[in-house]
Amino acid sequence: MNAHQQYKTRFEKDLAKCGVELNDVEQGDLIIAAVSGGMDSMLLAHALKITGAKFEVAHVNFKLRGEDSEGDAESVKKWCLENDVVCHVKHLPADEEAKQRGDGIQDAARRLRYAWFEELRAERGAAAIAVAHHLNDQAETLLIQLLRSVDPTALGGMAIRNGNIIRPFLDWKSEEIKDWVALDEVTYRDDKSNAELKYMRNRIRHEVLPLLESIRSGTVEHLAEWTVRLKKQGEAVESSMKEAASDIISYSDMLYNDLKSEDSNEICRVNIIAMNKNLWGERVVDRMLAQRVWSKGAREEALKLCNASVGAEVCYGEDSVLRERDSLILRRKVEEKLKTESESNSCLVEGDIGCVEGLVWAVEPGRGLVKIPSRRDVLWMDSRSFDGPLMWRCWRNGDKLYPSGMDGSVNVSDILTQWKIPNHLRGKAHVLVNRHGQLLWVYSEGEHECHSRISRLVTLTGLVDTLILKARL
Repeated sequence: MNAHQQYKTRFEKDLAKCGVELNDVEQGDLIIAAVSGGMDSMLLAHALKITGAKFEVAHVNFKLRGEDSEGDAESVKKWCLENDVVCHVKHLPADEEAKQRGDGIQDAARRLRYAWFEELRAERGAAAIAVAHHLNDQAETLLIQLLRSVDPTALGGMAIRNGNIIRPFLDWKSEEIKDWVALDEVTYRDDKSNAELKYMRNRIRHEVLPLLESIRSGTVEHLAEWTVRLKKQGEAVESSMKEAASDIISYSDMLYNDLKSEDSNEICRVNIIAMNKNLWGERVVDRMLAQRVWSKGAREEALKLCNASVGAEVCYGEDSVLRERDSLILRRKVEEKLKTESESNSCLVEGDIGCVEGLVWAVEPGRGLVKIPSRRDVLWMDSRSFDGPLMWRCWRNGDKLYPSGMDGSVNVSDILTQWKIPNHLRGKAHVLVNRHGQLLWVYSEGEHECHSRISRLVTLTGLVDTLILKARL
């Protein structure tokens, strides 16, 4: 078997690895071949042609290199015309995209062309999009990812097939591609921008990889092999992290589906104990915050909350992370204005019957001595044990209660702590206050039950009219 036939046979096998059927031109899977006009992509088109694949060519003209860009487009169209291949050419404004998105031209161009390739694939009913990435591209990508300090699970590089993208040359060295191009006399155009060292990939291609090869021959293959190993390890790590995340992070729509969205700004909560016990604990939380576009520094500060006191908070963007007793709460930031309005909200309790926000009341005739009922959401008291109207309001810092059955006073903040009321619910706790500013009742709702405590100023004899108040926060 001559060299030409060896290359052709090898390419057919690699197409099969990509999941492409090569029955015949009429029955085989349609492929959209991404062809720029350069060496690698022109060999891809040539290889598809001589192996009898059913394919069409897609070329993007970004018009970034003046006459050279037009020359590339004309060269691709000419080849397609001579070989009776359908050719699709489209101009995409990579420069405008880069300005709008604030990234580099190359990133913008890559994003635009792949979006158009997929659009064209769906329109033509093609099975896959073939691109000409090879072994050296794989090694370059690994080094770029390392330099960018990406998530370790993303170091696996490119796959021979990823969704609708296939890479039949991925196991080929650039030298082998050059040999086949020379052997079959494949025409192509040199992209001068590939030699410009202002691009990271070009510097790695022309400076770093040759240096590494001079230090140790075969480095390119070794780096490419590492991407395969790292991909498998990354998949194992990803599976382990997903399992860890399910134990560590609980999202509000699962835990608190009985709460209305307007009643809580909570997004999720992190179980600190579970996080500390798990090997991937901090990594899971860090990734969750990264997905919400938290900066690295802000994520580090949020993780420090695990050793902070209850109530400590870190804010970033539209989010905040709040330390609770055994958890971190990720929530949407509550506007300070809304907090202030809530804290200053107060309603008068007067008359024999009525209701205000969070409270209803009524006065019943006295019926003799009675026992104080055990319902936590209801307060019974002699209506003549206080002078003037009562006030129902949100609790405030500094509020104190003189609890029934106890000497001295207790801060309401300490009462809420004893009840283990989460921070996101503390603002809803209410107090009943007499005209002298003395607290008669503290009421709060936790996640699973309500809590209340009365003052020793409250009396209930039943000998006089009884005031019955029911909280409904």
